[in-house]
Amino acid sequence: MPKSFCYILILSLFMGTSCTQKLPYEGALVNPDSVLNDGTSFVNYWYAVMDLSSDFIALDTASNQIAKGEFLKQITKGSYLPLRLISNSSTPYYKLYKINTPIDNYITVMLQSIGANAYKNFEWEGRPLPEINYTDLNGKRYDSKTIKGKILVLDFWFIGCTWCVKEMPELNKLKAQYNNRNDILFAAIAFDKENALREFMKKTDFRYDIISDTAQWLIKNLSINSFSTFVIVNKEGNIVKILDDQYHEMEELKQTLKKQESLN
Repeated sequence: MPKSFCYILILSLFMGTSCTQKLPYEGALVNPDSVLNDGTSFVNYWYAVMDLSSDFIALDTASNQIAKGEFLKQITKGSYLPLRLISNSSTPYYKLYKINTPIDNYITVMLQSIGANAYKNFEWEGRPLPEINYTDLNGKRYDSKTIKGKILVLDFWFIGCTWCVKEMPELNKLKAQYNNRNDILFAAIAFDKENALREFMKKTDFRYDIISDTAQWLIKNLSINSFSTFVIVNKEGNIVKILDDQYHEMEELKQTLKKQESLN
């Protein structure tokens, strides 16, 4: 066999191996047709699979990696489904799936709303927390001086929010994990009046620092429109995450706090 032919054969085998290199993801975790079948199927997918607040890797319709912000903007159109892909990676993969067939208008509206809210929250990541000036029910100050150099977990809620109250035991457990850390603060900001909060706390076990903000100043500044919502701030005073998807926010809160803890 001529030497030149051997070189060509080896090269072709090498290139063939490179071209068939295994990708870090496979097909769809859930069939998109079944997800888009009706409103109930979509909500089940949202509940079980779709977490747009996570630190995921975003792919366009041609499987090219794109920026997360661009991915979320496409979701706001209501004509793309964020398709979770099968992967063994610790970082999830999502691909834009173009919806080319008629679907329930409810799903379109939900995609637009979910996408818009996820994009709004994403835009805050890395930006400074607006200046705050609060005093909790026990007289503890929260301002630029007292939170400097500390990780801050803010829970936005109100007394009449059933979900907010339901998750309080889980929030207490999370706070207890960090009781030995003086550099992590947990505060719960409600827009109920101070007297109402004091009465509520007499019969409720919630161990965060309770703050009344009847003017809803920070809520308005951050454009918070669902409850509960969590805002995690790093030691530099920048927002790391805004979490308001009740299906996934608790797990994301734990993971985000764990990441911040490991950085310090």
